[in-house]
Amino acid sequence: MKQTAIVVAPGRGTYNRSELVYLKLHHAQQQKLFAEFDEFRRQKSQIPITELDGVARFSGAKFTKGENASPLNLLL
Repeated sequence: MKQTAIVVAPGRGTYNRSELVYLKLHHAQQQKLFAEFDEFRRQKSQIPITELDGVARFSGAKFTKGENASPLNLLL
C-alpha cells in the first residue's frame, strides 16, 4: 500500500503592503500572545512582530527575510 504525506508550509513573501496592521485590526484580542512572541524575538535580537506589523511603510527587503516573513505569514 502506497503511503502519502501532506506538508503544509506558508509561502514566503505573502505578507505585503496591503497586510500592514493586519494583526492589530484582525487579531486585537491576541495582543498578550503577540507580546510574548515579541519578547522572544527581542531575546534573539530580532524585530518584534508587532513592530513589523505596525510600520508606516512596507519594505520588501525587511519583510521577505525568512526570520520576518515566517512568523508574519503564520499569523495571517
